Amino acid sequence: MGIWRRVRRADKTAAVVVGAVNVPLCGVLFALLIGFGATTREQEDAAQVLGGQILGVWFVGGLLLFSVLAMTRALFVHLATMVFTPGGLVLALVLA
Repeated sequence: MGIWRRVRRADKTAAVVVGAVNVPLCGVLFALLIGFGATTREQEDAAQVLGGQILGVWFVGGLLLFSVLAMTRALFVHLATMVFTPGGLVLALVLA
């Protein structure tokens, strides 16, 4: 019972850490998905596949982990940063 109590108390701190890690990570993975820095079509395809795989595993893994641990704040921060960061980057690219 003590472990669950500590996990719930750590939810607020974990949410801040999750947000701080997810935003730059999503930026880097989004750059991979659009093929940033690739010089050939093969490199661009490989970067897109790798970025998609990492993004998918990170997204689903975080959702599962925070759901199992009942860390609702961290779960919603993870979901929000994984969904809205690429959307914000697309918006920034369109407006630039």
